[in-house]
Amino acid sequence: MFIWHILIFLFVGFCVVSGQEIDLEDLATTLAQTEIPIRLSSSQLTFNKDRTPSAISKRIIGGTEATAHEYPFQAALYVYVGGTIYFCGGSLINEEWILTAAHCVENSSHIIVFLGSHDLDQPKENSRKIFNSTIYIIHEGWDEDLIQNDIALVKLPQNVTLDKYINTVSIAAGNDNFSGDTSRCLGWGRTIYGSLSNVLLYVDAPVITNALCSSYREYTGIIADQHICASGVGTVGSCNGDSGGPLLINGTQVGIVSFGYTDCAAGYPSVYTRLTEFSDWLTDKVENFDITLYNNSFQIQSSLKIFIGIISNVLLVNYLL
Repeated sequence: MFIWHILIFLFVGFCVVSGQEIDLEDLATTLAQTEIPIRLSSSQLTFNKDRTPSAISKRIIGGTEATAHEYPFQAALYVYVGGTIYFCGGSLINEEWILTAAHCVENSSHIIVFLGSHDLDQPKENSRKIFNSTIYIIHEGWDEDLIQNDIALVKLPQNVTLDKYINTVSIAAGNDNFSGDTSRCLGWGRTIYGSLSNVLLYVDAPVITNALCSSYREYTGIIADQHICASGVGTVGSCNGDSGGPLLINGTQVGIVSFGYTDCAAGYPSVYTRLTEFSDWLTDKVENFDITLYNNSFQIQSSLKIFIGIISNVLLVNYLL
């Protein structure tokens, strides 16, 4: 069992596949006409054996429509995993990198990125740019069971031109815990009517201390320094926002939508990845990215996956015998 965990850790950090030819404009039309589920990690559905909620939602509850292009850094991610497409949010942090959650992109073959969008039901938006991304970096310490280090980067295939419709967001630095500040979460998630919103929404919610957040029984043993919590208010859930989307304070991104208990509309806090805890990681991955090393890493990971598959089959055969 110990060896198994070591092998898993070796290849979970990076993934890449060869590019695929996709007619992005035709795809936009198809996606606009399709109900796309927001991605949840398995841990978000189960937590652990003695604390199993009926569902853990990452979708918008309530919210107010944002002014079109008020948040030019907001990204919509269509994540391909096997034969399924999942929806997540993200944010543009420079001309070639999208910030999102690890649980959004793990095990994906490629990711369609929409930038400059407001209404996803519109097959064409003049401001929209679409990218087919096959390179992403997941934090090496991503732990699906404890929902730790839920952070990832998606690399665009080419730099995007910045303008009033597509621009970058500032990332928080320093050691402020933001307790008591009003946060704003963005996304196209579920409305109070239960459907996926076609337009970008936002909701404001107060940031609470991690001590208060962890006092909720369902969060005991889960909340760590790398998390930031915002409390639900009335019938509007602070889990407003798609998985991987940004949490803002005064226009600066302080968090990434990570997880929450039930529909977040009953006063339960939503939990976000606290970006001030990952400043060094972000700087290192963006500034020191090397495509050759990345591709070599992928080849090693692929070999390990094949090896693990062989070992698993051998163990299964021995067990059956």
